Amino acid sequence: MEKSIQIGPYLSSEDVARILSVNVATVKRWTDLGKLDCIKTAGGHRKFRLRHLAAFVLEHKKYSEHLSLFSTSNPIDFDLNTQVLKGAFDKLIPLFLSKVIACEYGMIQNILHNLYMVHQDLALIYDELLTPVLHQIGNMWAKGELSVAQEHLASQAIRDGIVKMQDVVIKTDTNAGRAFVLTIGTELHDIPAKMVQHLLESRGFITLFSGQATPAGDTGKVFESFHPDRVYLSSTYIENTETAQQEFNELAARCDQYEAKLFCGGVGMSQLTLGQKTHIKLLTSFKEVQSS
Repeated sequence: MEKSIQIGPYLSSEDVARILSVNVATVKRWTDLGKLDCIKTAGGHRKFRLRHLAAFVLEHKKYSEHLSLFSTSNPIDFDLNTQVLKGAFDKLIPLFLSKVIACEYGMIQNILHNLYMVHQDLALIYDELLTPVLHQIGNMWAKGELSVAQEHLASQAIRDGIVKMQDVVIKTDTNAGRAFVLTIGTELHDIPAKMVQHLLESRGFITLFSGQATPAGDTGKVFESFHPDRVYLSSTYIENTETAQQEFNELAARCDQYEAKLFCGGVGMSQLTLGQKTHIKLLTSFKEVQSS
């Protein structure tokens, strides 16, 4: 049986021809004409990164309409190919969830990379696929359907997929500014913040990402040395509202002092009083992060 293309560090000319539904000679001609970037080995072989394909499809959108992302001889993969091309996220969610819980890293990576190659919209992928899947994982853990270990493994599988997308996403050469991304100090989940970092970097921001369990109030030295234009604060759950509010107030005051915009997101923010200052804004989706 024909196998699905497994996304590795490099793709061959044959892999690219199959994905773009053209012959190998066409791929070679495109590289010779400079239409499709590649890396040439010492032996003269052409090797491709997914970012090369993503840039090509962005420039030549007609090829995104018939990409052969998965094997068409396997009914499951044929259906998956159709769903990815159409952006049928409602149908992709249960399939992607099952792959995440099973920690099928290769398939997770394939789906995310292929969705980006077709749609080139990170915010769409994050809002319509990853966010619902993360919510379902949390709900399954709360109901006892997943153990703590399973929940952690599933979450890390998604995090791993996001990190590996950084080599695929097309980044602008424009220097858009400096952004600092962090979470409330007691936050245990930094995946949404990681997605924010990824979106900002794709827009040309120089970004600092502190990860989980970094006290938002203890950032004075960061502001002094990094001078961010904007700060993004994420929270999925707040255990102690009083402590978190104090932390937020300190961060908001520091942003005001350094004239940095403060963007807040995540369900945990509903437990805090954000105030009415003009430099503070609540974001409710990754699409809003993309346009912030």
